[in-house]
Amino acid sequence: MKSNFAFYLASAVVGFTVSSVAFADGYDVTVGAGIDLAPRYLGSNEYYFLPVPLLNVTTPSGVYIGTTSGVGYKLDLPHNFYIDSSLNYAVGRKDTNETFESGSDALRGMGDVPNALVATVTAGYRFASVGSVSVAADVPLSNRSIGDSWRVAFEVPMLVTASDVLTTKTAVHLGSATYNQTQWGVNASQSAASGFRQYSPGGGINAVDLGLTWVHLLNRKWSVTTSGQVTRLVGDAGGSPIVQRRVSLNVATIVGYKF
Repeated sequence: MKSNFAFYLASAVVGFTVSSVAFADGYDVTVGAGIDLAPRYLGSNEYYFLPVPLLNVTTPSGVYIGTTSGVGYKLDLPHNFYIDSSLNYAVGRKDTNETFESGSDALRGMGDVPNALVATVTAGYRFASVGSVSVAADVPLSNRSIGDSWRVAFEVPMLVTASDVLTTKTAVHLGSATYNQTQWGVNASQSAASGFRQYSPGGGINAVDLGLTWVHLLNRKWSVTTSGQVTRLVGDAGGSPIVQRRVSLNVATIVGYKF
């Protein structure tokens, strides 16, 4: 879900700048960089800083390529509905403190959650120019043992001007029993190696988050996007022995430049 937050933030940068300044031929290129303050893993009480590189290319055909969104295709349907499908690389989790990856020394003995190539399919409805309601499924194509996950999101514009957009986003995250076990479960071998008690969460809702994003256009080329998100682990995920704190915070800022 941390990658989802980065994707949401980068999407905000691209979405507003693309709608504000479009190339005549329909191709849009945005580059940028930023920094993200995030928990070491969902449930950790420790935080670390992550660099957030940004490169997004969108084409008039609906095909796009991005550092956070992957390679995908967005199809606009009648009456403001849309379907989006993409391939992305999901970074796993280590059982040691890492500089640029999710992980913590508190998880020693738990082993690593592997990286995976993930296919994401999203269906949604847009309103008020930047608002939307959507449902999405994330299905790993490699390392299928990670499990499938889903989310329902609702994004509402609070302020829309020529140079600023302020939006809130609420999302509910769900996981299969396999996914929730991978992220928050403790099997017998992990228990013996780490000291955590055995724990087997079932499938279902695992987290709810609320985010606030502000996109400010400095001019027709440059923009600054600042976002904060509060995530609360719920259900079986929140009761996991590896969870040190159920509520976590993500804060990030990205400076973008549109060619």
